[in-house]
Amino acid sequence: MSKPAASSLTPPQVAWLGALLISAQWPLWGHIVTWNAIAGAALVLARVALPARWRDMTRHRRWLLPLFAIAGALGIRAELGYFLARDPCVEFLYLLVGIKFIESRDTRDGTLLTCLALFLSMTQFFYLQTITSALSMAPVLLSLGGTLASLRGGTTTPASEWRAQLNATTRLILQGIPVAILLFGIFPRIAGPLWGTPSEAGGRSGLSDSMRPGSISELSLSDDVAFRVDFNGPPPPPAQRYWRGPVFSRFDGSEWRAVYKLFPRRLSPPQGRSIEYTVTLEPHGKVWLFALEYPSALPRSPSNDLNAPASSEIAFLSYDQQLVAKAPVAQAIRYTQRSSLRDSYSGAGDNPRESLQLPANNPLTLAFARETRAKLGSDRAYVDAILNWFHTERFVYTLAPPLLGRDPVDGFLFDTRQGFCEHYASAFTVLLRAAGIPARVVTGYQGGEMNPDGDYMIVRQSDAHAWSEALLDGQWQRFDPTAAVAPSRIERGLGAAMPADERVPYFARLEMTWFKDLRLQWDAVNYQWQRGIVGFNLERQRDMLRDLGVENARPWQLVTLVAAAVFVWGLLVLGASRLRRSRVDAEVALWSALCRRLGRAGLARAPEEGPLAYTRRAGKRWPQWAGLLARIGERYAQLRYGPSDPKRERILAELKTDVGALPAARALNQALRATSAAATQVELVE
Repeated sequence: MSKPAASSLTPPQVAWLGALLISAQWPLWGHIVTWNAIAGAALVLARVALPARWRDMTRHRRWLLPLFAIAGALGIRAELGYFLARDPCVEFLYLLVGIKFIESRDTRDGTLLTCLALFLSMTQFFYLQTITSALSMAPVLLSLGGTLASLRGGTTTPASEWRAQLNATTRLILQGIPVAILLFGIFPRIAGPLWGTPSEAGGRSGLSDSMRPGSISELSLSDDVAFRVDFNGPPPPPAQRYWRGPVFSRFDGSEWRAVYKLFPRRLSPPQGRSIEYTVTLEPHGKVWLFALEYPSALPRSPSNDLNAPASSEIAFLSYDQQLVAKAPVAQAIRYTQRSSLRDSYSGAGDNPRESLQLPANNPLTLAFARETRAKLGSDRAYVDAILNWFHTERFVYTLAPPLLGRDPVDGFLFDTRQGFCEHYASAFTVLLRAAGIPARVVTGYQGGEMNPDGDYMIVRQSDAHAWSEALLDGQWQRFDPTAAVAPSRIERGLGAAMPADERVPYFARLEMTWFKDLRLQWDAVNYQWQRGIVGFNLERQRDMLRDLGVENARPWQLVTLVAAAVFVWGLLVLGASRLRRSRVDAEVALWSALCRRLGRAGLARAPEEGPLAYTRRAGKRWPQWAGLLARIGERYAQLRYGPSDPKRERILAELKTDVGALPAARALNQALRATSAAATQVELVE
């Protein structure tokens, strides 16, 4: 038996499909290249805007559209530099959906486009899982309901029914929210994150694995959030907010790089004040985590005790006190950390040779260091003298330093004397090495801002910082030359250290405006979303089930519980719907029942069509019941729109009898087919 042929797409169906595709496309506009975003959306809009004879206008689509797809793929490859990964595949799918819409012809193509649009709409969560990302799915769901209704109704669905379709879809969404919440909490969670994807070749916002003059100053112009911190107690003072990240020991004269020795190091014994906190780290595509100096425990999942066995650890501590994750941070993660707030740790067993190497350039700096060291009696005195030199000389702390030449340290110290934290940390480390003191550069973040309610701390990219540490008396000790030049940077943040005429990121400014306060309040809401929804993992689900007393329930018991809850909710929804209909006037309920019956029989009522016109049109379709339909229309119009009649109850009873006498939709369809067959036989006889 052959399948029935699919009908051609009608203008309302094309319009609904276009709305669905645009709803799926627009959340991706900020994540894909501009020309591709414009091209994909233009294809969708062009298909909707073309007249009914669009096939004649696109007669060359059989060879033009494949060429367009190939050109798009080559353009994406040239733009990103690679093709077989997440970003280029999303880009290509975005373009292919528009191309498929251009060449779509019938309802079968419309069904396929609906599936593609749903898949495309989910790809936005590869990039963000914020509240706005979730809300952007609302237009997709609303247009999905209208699209499915139009594809199901075919040519019998009038274009003016779009409001009714939107209302019906909205009711279904609202009715399904409690069920979705229940399934979200009970459905088994996978051990790994749902949206985990391989790391992309492209870079992300954040600290790099190298440092050269200008690298951190460029990053500090960004207001993007690096991570957020919940403290188990009062937060540390600003001078102790050093968030340790990549450590650089190799210097080629202008650029610092890490010496990758990823073998674990034993944790230093706790000293000074101990502090516990939970970090929510934004994705940066690298393997390092951030912690206050210095870690006294390894990071663990927030639901785990810090004294839990080592199997729950998510990172290890490298030889230079850097926390290294077991996989690149490709999406937001949360971990609980314990640190000892101090400025030094033991260097016992370290080989300082790699922290003494220097290239042959920057001769003025090397000569100055050796000459100064010869005048002083100890390494400690030399370090203090260099810091005092930075403090007393006319050095300028700025986000826009001038460019440096082949000997950048010489140019900075003895020529421009204008630089950002990486300039001071690099020059200070070179001065120490030239004097025979092992030293290296540490990058990370310094500072952080508590949100208006004081619930958590926000550390932004504008808080990126670089400092130095030197091996003195067997201890690696932190030294921050930026604090000698601009102490307000450490105590009050970037905005307090910059000149008044210098460009500073909005959130780094000291003044509190209504817009900044509003943004911070929104950040607090979004952070709770990240913690409660996006961060709802396997451990937190177990905690919730334990609080509900069903932690040890068997799978079949949970399934039974969920099924019973869904069944009860379904009864409540149906009961509310029936109660709502019972409150409607009796004549309206009878008229609605008649319209539904005729609509199922293939004769839907237009919104602007009155009862007399509708029943007259129905009588022409079913002549054998024309009189009955006419009486129904007249009695309904009399009850609904006529003056008050003392015989209302009798007329209402007659209307109920007439509506009940009209056959069901199936019988109406059978009668219509029988009438058509009889007419055909008469024509053949004639």
